[in-house]
Amino acid sequence: MPVVYHRDRPVIRSASGELSLSMVVNREVGASTLSVWVANHMPGEVVPLHTHVVEEVLTFIAGEGIATVGGEVIPVGADMSIVVPPGTPHGYRNTGQARFVS
Repeated sequence: MPVVYHRDRPVIRSASGELSLSMVVNREVGASTLSVWVANHMPGEVVPLHTHVVEEVLTFIAGEGIATVGGEVIPVGADMSIVVPPGTPHGYRNTGQARFVS
C-alpha cells in the first residue's frame, strides 16, 4: 500500500507559468487507474482543456471558478468534486478574487 506525503512531491508550473500544481498520486507512486493533483491557483489563472489516460477527480477546497468537462460548463466552489472519465477534455479557471485550491 503506497503512502504518499504531498510535501515530497514536486511542484510544477501551470500553463499560466505559476508554480501551482503538484501531481501527488500517479503511476510514479503506484496508482494505475487515476491521478490526484493538488492545485493552488491565483485569481484569473487558467488550466486549459486537456485529457488524461486515467480517471481524475477534481476536488475543490476553496475559492470559486468555472470548470469545463466534456463540453459542459460547471460553476465550481468549495466542497464539491467532479469525476472526469479517462480521455475526457477538461480544464478550469479561477474566477474569484482569492486563491482557488483544488
